[in-house]
Amino acid sequence: MDFSTERTRICAFLNKAYELVDDPSTDKIISWAPNGRTFVVWKPLKCSSDLLPLRLGIANFARFESYGFSKIVSGQQLEFLCKDFVKGHPELLERISDRYVAKLRAFYEKRYKPFEDRLKNAKTKEEWDLAVKEQKGFFENDSKERRASRPRTKSSPPAPEN
Repeated sequence: MDFSTERTRICAFLNKAYELVDDPSTDKIISWAPNGRTFVVWKPLKCSSDLLPLRLGIANFARFESYGFSKIVSGQQLEFLCKDFVKGHPELLERISDRYVAKLRAFYEKRYKPFEDRLKNAKTKEEWDLAVKEQKGFFENDSKERRASRPRTKSSPPAPEN
């Protein structure tokens, strides 16, 4: 896996996100909190429908959480905190990218590298086929376990008509 390409992609996203939060023209929807260490989404629905797709190419805030941002819900607004996402310090954004890439690299080393090594070292078709079969079984079991461990959400009752 090319981690430098992934790092470049993450840096680009974080720079755009920083510019969005820092842009005074969007302050009624999304802006820095007074402390400069968090940002507040004053109008989450408007931000999700208008700004995020246009400026960041996403439809919700899940990407922020995957990059290490913590979400704080307060009434009708959202607030996000990330150690190196700080007002006036865009140079710190690379640290967020580095942490995320390190997490990806560790995941890759644990999950995919052993399989690639087995394929590379397979001397017969039988060894190759066995490695592929075992890896397929591993991913099927892992997927089942993740689905089983997800919290079940109850569907909301329909909204009353006016």
